[in-house]
Amino acid sequence: MFVTVVAVLCHLAGAAVGSCVEEIVTDSNMTPDITFQGCLKGAQAPLAKWMGEHPLYHANWRIERYKCVPGHYEIRGRA
Repeated sequence: MFVTVVAVLCHLAGAAVGSCVEEIVTDSNMTPDITFQGCLKGAQAPLAKWMGEHPLYHANWRIERYKCVPGHYEIRGRA
């Protein structure tokens, strides 16, 4: 099953609506060994690695939540 890992990141200073964004962390094309069950059980390590590799989100952003989506996922803009 194809799976997409999506992080919902919120700006620490933004308490207003619209201060959160969705970002695709990885999917089955980028990480062929990822499974839906594996995502549900242990996506924290890939999320931490992804945060470390994306300087835009190093400061003032936090991962509010993540989701494991079966299939391809299209970002809808603001979360």
